Amino acid sequence: MSILADIGGTYARFAVSSPESPEKIAKYEAVDFKNLQEALAHYCQEHALKPSGPLRIAAAGSPENGLWAFVNKNTWIIDPKELEGEGWQVERIVNDFEAAAWSLLVLEGDDLNVVRSGAPASPSKCILGPGTGLGLAYVHQGDRPVVQPTHGGHLPVACLTDEQVLVIQAVQRLKNNDTIAVYENVVSGPGLYNLYRALCLIGGSSVQVQSPEEMLQRLDDLKVSTALRLFHEFLGLFAASSVIAGHAYGGLYLTGGVLGRLIEAGQFDQEHFKRWFCLHGIAPVTRDLRAMPIYHITYLYPALKGLNA
Repeated sequence: MSILADIGGTYARFAVSSPESPEKIAKYEAVDFKNLQEALAHYCQEHALKPSGPLRIAAAGSPENGLWAFVNKNTWIIDPKELEGEGWQVERIVNDFEAAAWSLLVLEGDDLNVVRSGAPASPSKCILGPGTGLGLAYVHQGDRPVVQPTHGGHLPVACLTDEQVLVIQAVQRLKNNDTIAVYENVVSGPGLYNLYRALCLIGGSSVQVQSPEEMLQRLDDLKVSTALRLFHEFLGLFAASSVIAGHAYGGLYLTGGVLGRLIEAGQFDQEHFKRWFCLHGIAPVTRDLRAMPIYHITYLYPALKGLNA
């Protein structure tokens, strides 16, 4: 038995491995704990588990000098050697979307909602999801499956309309022009709010909504509804570019907390997303984009499922 830990920008999720699927799943706000060790201790106490032993970790970050830090609002630093010194046996530590990609090998019918049925045109699959950040990974299936993690959410944003250009220029100003605008700046929870703030900046109006959560309560606000439309457009463009770059016409799998909240609120516009997903030029690419299947992962903890696989 291993403890499974999926650490994101906002939430820390834990479970216990089992032959079938993760068990004893718990979800906490990362800000309530000073580090992973404290959150692990709380989880183990809550579930009467020994606070040591085999541990598998998925983290929404990447390693540098052996330490895992986050690129979003989570301030934890994960040090595998420190964990091992405290009695944990770190079996694996991977990017959260790398772990989620492994789940594609074991997800079943009830774990998926069909956004569009289709015929795979390649054995490779793509998983992406907007949450606190924007994750992307690939599964290349063959005799032995290979998962490719990426920093895809940090690709520069592409624009196809004058409106999109103006909005991205405004997002750039909101970033103080210190770095280029990337997809994570517009296709994520903070990104959705950036789009709203950018529209306010363009229109010379004051910001009336204070968070992406509040946006879903203010759907009668024209700037909110416009931001939601633009979110779908940039999500479609990002998804198409990701599929094309990875030749991942075997299936697009959508996940992420933001997408889940939009679906709950009845605000995920599948048709608008699919329209922008298919806006590409040469015939073979357009054909494969239009033919491939698209799914929304309804299973709430794909990274834990991938760690358990």
